[in-house]
Amino acid sequence: MITDNNLYMSDAQAVTSSAASTKSLDLATALRNVGGGEPVELVVQVATTVAASGGASNVTFSLDDSADNSSFAAVVKTPAIAKATLVAGYEALRIRLPAGLRRYIQVTYTVDTNDLTSGAFNAYLVLDRQDNVARPSGFSVL
Repeated sequence: MITDNNLYMSDAQAVTSSAASTKSLDLATALRNVGGGEPVELVVQVATTVAASGGASNVTFSLDDSADNSSFAAVVKTPAIAKATLVAGYEALRIRLPAGLRRYIQVTYTVDTNDLTSGAFNAYLVLDRQDNVARPSGFSVL
């Protein structure tokens, strides 16, 4: 998978309480060079393992859109994901961008129960899914 720095909304963004991604993307310019019909995916990934100030905590991830880059509304939302699941490398959300999005998009991280003491997230757009399966050395296909 090849990523473009201009298509990142969060780059190891530290999140301790509910927050929007550090950057919103303007779809009118961000994807202007992508060929018609190309599937574009949003990936939200844990960059740094999550820990919470007290017992349990959950994070919900959402893709939001806006016509004016000011008032955002959730378009796609994950169920609450427990902090124990949110370890480095975990993909919290991976979807093709839905049709009909308004001009601007961002990701929102909603923390509930207890604030986080650590944890960082990446959120970015990609064109191609990398789904290779790692095989041990000497593996052969018959």
